Amino acid sequence: MIIVILSILIFTGIVWALNKKLPVQICPICAGVSLTWLWMLLGMSYGLLSIEKYQLITAVLMGGSVVGITNKLEEKYKMLKIRKTIIKDGNNEKSGTLKKQLDDCC
Repeated sequence: MIIVILSILIFTGIVWALNKKLPVQICPICAGVSLTWLWMLLGMSYGLLSIEKYQLITAVLMGGSVVGITNKLEEKYKMLKIRKTIIKDGNNEKSGTLKKQLDDCC
């Protein structure tokens, strides 16, 4: 268990440091967890790690990654839905102006 926690912390620190230089920002904790379960999964598949010891924690980390991805996709979906509603309704001043601009455009 200590190996897993240290792995997450190390990968998180590396990604956090890389984020300062990369043009695209990556969530350090998400990357730390994902990279940890990835190396654990590879280690179990190649017989380097005991499946009995690491199976449960790997599954929990993978589940956390799936939940995090789903949460981010849900946020993006809600924003798209709100944008479509604003353009479609035209009830408030901003959306009405935007709708007029789009109608006058072409």
